[in-house]
Amino acid sequence: MLKSKKVFDVKTVKEGEFITCREASEIGRKHEVTIRRLLAEKKLTRYKLGRRTLIRREEFMALIQPQEIVAQD
Repeated sequence: MLKSKKVFDVKTVKEGEFITCREASEIGRKHEVTIRRLLAEKKLTRYKLGRRTLIRREEFMALIQPQEIVAQD
């Protein structure tokens, strides 16, 4: 099985643990095509539920968090 495409059992999923590409684009204020590009580049893990592509919410939030810039002397 590819790392970027996982299939899981719906009964084990917690409420709100996964989001769709459309929800990710709304949360991150990015175009849906950008979210799908991140999936294709394997910067996000793709989870499949039937035909739906889902993303783990905490993985997406960690990716879009602003990175702390450390000044070098």
